Amino acid sequence: MSRPIHDSITHVNEPDDARLFRRIGWHILPIVWLCFVLNYLDKTNIAFAQLQMKDELGFSDAVFGLGASALFAGLIAFEVPSNVILANVGIRKTLLRIMSLWGACTVAMALVKSPTHFYILRFMVGAFEAGFAPGVLYYLSLWYPDKRRAQAAAIFYTATSVARIISGPVAATLMTKLNGTLGLQGWQWLFVGEGLPCILFGLITYGILSDTPAQAKWLAAEDRERLQNHLRRDGEIESHFVWKRLSELLLDPRMWACGAIGFLVLIATLGLTYWQPALLKGMGLSIAQTGWYSTIPALCGVVASVLIARHSDATGERCWHFVCTALLGAVGLFLATRFSHNVFAALACLTCTWIGIASAYALTWAMPGRILVGRHAATGLALITVMQGVAGIVGPYAIAALKTATGNFNASLYLMGGSCVAAAVVCIGFYRATSSDVRSTAASVGPDRVGISQGHQSKS
Repeated sequence: MSRPIHDSITHVNEPDDARLFRRIGWHILPIVWLCFVLNYLDKTNIAFAQLQMKDELGFSDAVFGLGASALFAGLIAFEVPSNVILANVGIRKTLLRIMSLWGACTVAMALVKSPTHFYILRFMVGAFEAGFAPGVLYYLSLWYPDKRRAQAAAIFYTATSVARIISGPVAATLMTKLNGTLGLQGWQWLFVGEGLPCILFGLITYGILSDTPAQAKWLAAEDRERLQNHLRRDGEIESHFVWKRLSELLLDPRMWACGAIGFLVLIATLGLTYWQPALLKGMGLSIAQTGWYSTIPALCGVVASVLIARHSDATGERCWHFVCTALLGAVGLFLATRFSHNVFAALACLTCTWIGIASAYALTWAMPGRILVGRHAATGLALITVMQGVAGIVGPYAIAALKTATGNFNASLYLMGGSCVAAAVVCIGFYRATSSDVRSTAASVGPDRVGISQGHQSKS
């Protein structure tokens, strides 16, 4: 039997399509990826700045924990308004606004003198950067059809892992090499050195990016038409957040389970991100040693998360990949309590932890596809992002409070390990529930309803 006409066309156009999306990728992804690296560095730079600020300003662990949480409070409060603005003005003006303002606030952190100033500026950094990551993901949906969007999003998200690797050496260099220069302390140079590039990159994105494919002068007219044809096959893309769908999504317990899994993993991820430098320095390391040693667990976590995610894609199995990696992270955290005075043993435990939690968090983004289909996906993903973001408020402050109460990090490590175990338990229940839903409701799901996509009936 001869190949159907539409299949023949697809086959003939595959080389042209590959060339088209390679060109789109090289034009868009490097700039938004670099912006995300800067975003993550500014979000977490107080993890290293506190190593000097404590002595100079007399800030306690509780002050830093609350400051870390304040950023996420601002981010969650302004996530939706920022995305509404994006839908109205486009990505170029939105990223120029976001990056210029968060960069300016980061630089202003060098002027902090009191806890009140610290809290206000951290809240403002979060408020101004609100909408960045989900906004970019929405922007990618304007350029990539469904079958190509996951890879583009995965490349974008590797920025956080790379930022985690370079954050230590960058912080150590700025805080030690520039300490005392122009009358500024090392921690002040850290904020200045990581804030100013954000303003510069805001201007660069405004000049390089195009709001829509139709405005992309760097694409030939034939390529723009080819891209639009691919996107039209996926149907109309919904605005990033739609209020009328909110109540429907909130009544679905699977949404809460999906959000809870990410929330629990992020308790451990963000807890270690903010407090690992203090943990290592407390073992007698210098600031420079702390910065460089921090790269070892992060680098192992990046490599492992890519390999484990690839194996999960190849086998189609999600649940036990997540459960095993989450439990591995928990084991690393629990064992770290036994080696609080042995740097190399503690690093081995932290490496085990980062391999587990980095891989587990990457796998959480495969879960929403089991319950969100069609035009509900944009609203549902925004809601899950907000649910997970609450971990940024709860985690760092809870860990600081436990350290203050007990005098060491052991209780905090048990809290983070326990959250990983809880995530594994919820994950098993989530996949059991969605597997039964696949069998009973897949046939009735339309493009405008919350339900299980038939394309996601993978092994659990």
